[in-house]
Amino acid sequence: MTLPNKIYVLVLVFAFCIQCAVAQRASCEDIANAEDFERVELSRARLAPCGDSPENCALTILQASDAKVTEKPATMQVFDLCENLFAVLATFEVKDDDSVAGVRYRVEFNKNSEGKYEFVALGRQYRCARGRTGWSKELCP
Repeated sequence: MTLPNKIYVLVLVFAFCIQCAVAQRASCEDIANAEDFERVELSRARLAPCGDSPENCALTILQASDAKVTEKPATMQVFDLCENLFAVLATFEVKDDDSVAGVRYRVEFNKNSEGKYEFVALGRQYRCARGRTGWSKELCP
């Protein structure tokens, strides 16, 4: 293969990888509405404000939730929804269930005047392995 052909193939592979990464990332519109997520209750009634990164604060919330999340998410994204309101989207791949392909959690925080994140709400969505496509708060068939 000649050098120009190698460069052409390399550019095509690079463009394909970027397109796949962009397609898999959620947009702000995907998580802006908390009503699109099934509400998950917390085991503890009140959590102290978190001074860590939004991602680490979200992991703390997930571990304290009734969802009993113990693993690291496949992806985590932070969204600035509006003034001092943030949402973290943590996506998990499910390998041991023939009906569920993925679960994602939306952890919402207010950032207080001290720069700490105060928990607001936790929601969950499912991506089915068969049947319905896309994310939904409804359980998979």
